Amino acid sequence: MNPLRALMVSLSRIPPAAMLLAVVGLAILATLLVTTELGKRERELQLRISAIDQEKSATGTVIYVVKDVSEGQTFSADMLAEKQIQLHKIPQEALGSASLAIGRIAKYGIPEGQILSAGDLASQPPAAGFEAKLKPGQRAVTFAVDTNSGVAGFITPESHIDIMGIVGSGGDTKVGAILSNVDVIAVGQTYQKRPDSTTAVPVSSVTVAVGPADAQKLIKAMAASKLYVSLRNDADQRPVATMDITSLYAKPAVRGFPAETRLPIPAPPPIPQSSSAPEPPPSAAAHITAATHDVETWAGSKRDVVSLLSGKTSK
Repeated sequence: MNPLRALMVSLSRIPPAAMLLAVVGLAILATLLVTTELGKRERELQLRISAIDQEKSATGTVIYVVKDVSEGQTFSADMLAEKQIQLHKIPQEALGSASLAIGRIAKYGIPEGQILSAGDLASQPPAAGFEAKLKPGQRAVTFAVDTNSGVAGFITPESHIDIMGIVGSGGDTKVGAILSNVDVIAVGQTYQKRPDSTTAVPVSSVTVAVGPADAQKLIKAMAASKLYVSLRNDADQRPVATMDITSLYAKPAVRGFPAETRLPIPAPPPIPQSSSAPEPPPSAAAHITAATHDVETWAGSKRDVVSLLSGKTSK
């Protein structure tokens, strides 16, 4: 028998009530399936709409220029400001922190109000070593400081300082400037300036760049005194009078030797003068009688004896 004919014969034997119930059940099942699928898709659509709304309402930080910047100019903190804007409006490669731009060079001119991006910055040269902080002819010298002598930790690389030496104690304390307007190139182990220098960072040493003669002068002061640091304003370049640390020490009294005493040399005894006519010159047979006189002389603590010879002739 034809399968389709057999199916129709089988269905014709089902009671009408059962047939109706089966049709209604299939309709309800189909409705449930369609409703479930539509609800699922509606929820997905709502989630997508919610995500888009959140994305539109979310904000991020950008950096914009508060005044015109010319090509080749170095960015400083007063040129930049941070601002919150919607995420979908943030340009690609926009900078999110001012510290990423401070100290960098503008690749080209940037007008006021423009959002700053990485493409606006000139290529940064490779990081140089510590030796690059020294100019030709300079020497790096490190000396110890503490909270009091190191201005409570507010000194940073690129600061300008005066170095003071202190000797003695109590009423005999003396202070003098050893070096004036010196460049600081490192504090502790740090030789790069911090973007935020408003917080003090106590350190135990300061490194400065000086010439060879000043390096010797500073090392001499390190050995002979305690050093203090006086922080300068960056705009103040006026020098102060400096001195050698040894000039602060009292000079020892010089013990002199007594003045040299010279004793007068006694004059030889006078030769008596005769009132009679002078004697004729002695003949070859004349006899000379000589007498020796010892004269004592003093030169400071040195004693000398000088012999003087006097005599007369006789026949």
